[in-house]
Amino acid sequence: MKSRITKVILFALIAVLLFGTVSPLAYESYDTYTYSIDGEPLKSPAAYTPAPMTYNSYSMGLLSGNYWGYTDWSYTDGFNPVNPNQNGLIGIWKGSAMSPVKYADKFSADGIEFVDNGDGTYTVAGHTDEYLNGLLAELSALRAELDAQVDANSAEDGIAVTFKPENVDEPEGIALTTSNYINYVKESLAEFIAAAKGTDADAKVKLTVNNTLFETRWLELLDMKYISIPSTYNDKPVIAIAEGAFVGDETTSKIYAKVDAVYIPSSVKTVAGNAFSSTSLTSVFYGGGSSASWNGEQNTKFSSLATTVYYYSKSVKYGNSPLDYANDIVADHDGNLVVVDKTTNRVVILNKYDFKVMGALGDYYDEYGRKQSLNAPTGVFVTDPDLMVDGSNEIFVCDNGNARIVIFDAQTYAYKRTIESPDNPLLHKNDINAFVPYAIAVDKYGRIFVVSHACHQGVIVLSNDGDFTGFIGSQKVNADSISQLWNKLFNKGKNTGAQNLATPFNNITVDDDGFVYVTINFTKQEDLDKQYKNIKSKESAFSPVKKLNSTGVEIMKRNGFFDPGGEVDILLSSEVSKIVDVALGPEGTWTILDTAKSSAGSSRSRTFTYDSNGNLLFAFGDSGEQIGNGEDYLAMTYQVLNKDEADEVYNLVVIDKTKTGIQLVIYNPTEYCEKIIAALRNENDHRYSDTITAWQDVLTSNNNFDLAYIGIGKALFNQGEYDEAMKMLSSAYETEYYAKAFAEKRKDILSVWMIPLIILCIALIVLIAKFLGWAKKINKATALKVGKKTYVEELLYAFHLVFHPFDGFWDLKHEKRGSVRAASTILAITVAAFFYQAIGRGYMFNPRGDYSTVILQVVAVLVPVLLWVVSNWCLTTLFDGEGSLADIYIATCYSLAPLPVMVTLSTILTNVFTVSEGSMVNLLVTIGYIWVALLLFFGMAVTHDYTNGKNFIAILGTIVAMAVIMFIAILFSSLVIKMVTFISSIFTEIASRL
Repeated sequence: MKSRITKVILFALIAVLLFGTVSPLAYESYDTYTYSIDGEPLKSPAAYTPAPMTYNSYSMGLLSGNYWGYTDWSYTDGFNPVNPNQNGLIGIWKGSAMSPVKYADKFSADGIEFVDNGDGTYTVAGHTDEYLNGLLAELSALRAELDAQVDANSAEDGIAVTFKPENVDEPEGIALTTSNYINYVKESLAEFIAAAKGTDADAKVKLTVNNTLFETRWLELLDMKYISIPSTYNDKPVIAIAEGAFVGDETTSKIYAKVDAVYIPSSVKTVAGNAFSSTSLTSVFYGGGSSASWNGEQNTKFSSLATTVYYYSKSVKYGNSPLDYANDIVADHDGNLVVVDKTTNRVVILNKYDFKVMGALGDYYDEYGRKQSLNAPTGVFVTDPDLMVDGSNEIFVCDNGNARIVIFDAQTYAYKRTIESPDNPLLHKNDINAFVPYAIAVDKYGRIFVVSHACHQGVIVLSNDGDFTGFIGSQKVNADSISQLWNKLFNKGKNTGAQNLATPFNNITVDDDGFVYVTINFTKQEDLDKQYKNIKSKESAFSPVKKLNSTGVEIMKRNGFFDPGGEVDILLSSEVSKIVDVALGPEGTWTILDTAKSSAGSSRSRTFTYDSNGNLLFAFGDSGEQIGNGEDYLAMTYQVLNKDEADEVYNLVVIDKTKTGIQLVIYNPTEYCEKIIAALRNENDHRYSDTITAWQDVLTSNNNFDLAYIGIGKALFNQGEYDEAMKMLSSAYETEYYAKAFAEKRKDILSVWMIPLIILCIALIVLIAKFLGWAKKINKATALKVGKKTYVEELLYAFHLVFHPFDGFWDLKHEKRGSVRAASTILAITVAAFFYQAIGRGYMFNPRGDYSTVILQVVAVLVPVLLWVVSNWCLTTLFDGEGSLADIYIATCYSLAPLPVMVTLSTILTNVFTVSEGSMVNLLVTIGYIWVALLLFFGMAVTHDYTNGKNFIAILGTIVAMAVIMFIAILFSSLVIKMVTFISSIFTEIASRL
């Protein structure tokens, strides 16, 4: 029983130790983390939180969703599924109601007034609709009531609260009509204000009312339905009209003249001939299921006005199949998502708000009227009209299966042109099938950058017309010199180039300044080994992510602790990162997607976000089924909402291939992430005071975030606060800016203390010269002295020996000018010098604050010296050496005399020099070691009375003997440990059996 309990306790202890050993694995979850300088993952607040739901093919409307289609009168073979630019939702009345409730203010501004008749009804420019006016009156009253409450509680120093729709509870057991809903809004608002005030009835509340009270909840209660059609089209509103409104009177003509599009319910069958005679109407959204249900005469009438009729299809679907392998995703300049599905041969466009399908590209007609189809498309890029020099807004699709690029209009989804494989010998020098587009990016000048898995020369660059202009960023080939020599000598005439082909890139994007980001997934083991070594060396050659300029030169800044290429702690994560995508975020940040296999064998599905200097901001994600983790992430993009506005939002959208199909995972930025972005924005805009405040705000959320200290330090440096800057920079082991701040601080000190420092240096030089002169005088007097030398005389003799080694070592041995005690003192001084070096180096030369104990320094100095002495004595005894063990020890220790001086001086200088000036420090130490080596050589020659040749051989033999002694010592200690372990196990076994 006791033995079982003992085993249980031992097992528990082992489990605890193992858990403690692998505890850093805790970051392998959705938790956000960053790295410390030694590679340890440090938890940080969540930077992104996953939306509460994911979006699959069903919720996107690809299997059961309705969509807007249109009749293109130039073709007669059916309808092409498209949707115009969609910016939001508009409420459409059921039945025969009309008018733009949401846009009342806009129309009033345009000269069409909503007149209060004073009896609870409203008149729209003389046209009365009692039902509409009654609703407008109730809405106006509710708005007035809420506005009054806001005005009454608008104290600037009050409690800031927001009244939202979720604050209004539905009454139980009461029919929720329009009138009692308005009453409930009022009552709920009063209760909400009272709750905010708490026990202080006189407290002021700074109240805001969320607009969705009117645009969502209120309209739903008025028996409204929502249909996904544009709320605006060409910057003008879409309105809903009833059949009775299709008249050609002056009032409706004024309204229709203000819009470009109208929505017509399916109940409308007739339209007055002059209803749209004076309008610039371009789009009609018809609620019927197809254009066939729309009156043919009216269809002709609209088409003659160059008007597109969109029908609301409840039966036609986008391809009738779910997404199967979504290979790429991008967001357009409005925030709508464009997804490429390789398996179903299509490109799907999703609405930015609800991620409903609003268009699909698959079959199209080319410029010759021939029907074409996408074949296994893999990559997509959408140009931003606000960024492009020519203002173009196009969708570029890598039609991988057809080895071409197909370009569509991003607004109408109409086909524009095709780029086939360029006929250029440079492109097809080694392979006629080199042009098989896999990923694509386009800069603001229209230059097209293509990644082809069949091309090993780098990124293919094309002009906007599709002309080949060259390659950029060719990946380095990992071939050792021995293999190359072997191939040249023994494989002459044979084609051996295939084994040394560079690995092609696998994804690409381009930023607003035209710099190209490319990713690469190494597969050869030697390349993976290089990538692993690159983590700390931060060399670009085998980094999985590169940033290229227009000429293909790698320009990525790698100022972080490690290479900005994903995973750092490979021992915990099983393998280096496999980067499959890169996305550009706000303020120069960028994110990479890692899909390498974890230790459990599943896809890591992890993202790493860096700033423009290559510093890791945060990383998160892992394999798993909970929201926030992924089963197999394929691609990602940043979705920008409210672009160029104060409340601009960057969502991170990721495609996850799960067991149940493709899903979109939406990550929303947290307050912590927004704090970091705000700090980077201030830093980029050179607002240094705001930068300090912003980074300090970040530190309140995460005081382990090194980049915040660096950001504050840089801002303080730019403000001339060098002392404070150095304190902050040293907290994050930042040496580059610390050196700059230190240099400026040193300049300030020198400007004040220059003359006293010069005087002090001259005084030190004079003192040293005086001391050396005094030592020389003592040594001369001692040379004539008969008898035993004093301890001080023995020590001072070292100053003669280091400058006169030949006669110095002769007198050291034959005239007894030295002793064991003096030699031991020199050895102790050497130990002290190295200990001072370990603890006294300046910050820039020892940013991590590494130090060593006296015991370690004693071992580090004493063991090599004693090994040398013993080995040399053993060897020279066999080869007629005249020196005794004491002679060798004394000569060796006296040879060390210059080293403590050089080490101490170099250590002092590390507190004065910057890293860029560190060559002087290294030079002093190097001179010290060379000096010691020369003294040791001459000392052994004189001690043993060897010629230079014989002495050289003896020294080499001594070094070999040192290695043999160390090997024997290690072997002996290993055997002793095994014997002790064996004997201990025997006693343990005997004790357990007794």
